[in-house]
Amino acid sequence: MDAFIRFTNQTQGRDRLFRATQYTCMLLRYLLEPKADKEKVVMKLKRLESSVSTGRKYKMSSRL
Repeated sequence: MDAFIRFTNQTQGRDRLFRATQYTCMLLRYLLEPKADKEKVVMKLKRLESSVSTGRKYKMSSRL
């Protein structure tokens, strides 16, 4: 647990975690979109992906 906390306290570690989350949402959305009964889940994944993407962009611009 200490290693995870140290990793996420680093800017690069946080970005990697956000990127992994963003890409996981994209993959899950891609896999679930063809299924008609998963519309709510797909919409939630889209919103989460968008939020994570915005957060990454904000963090990147604040470092410059």
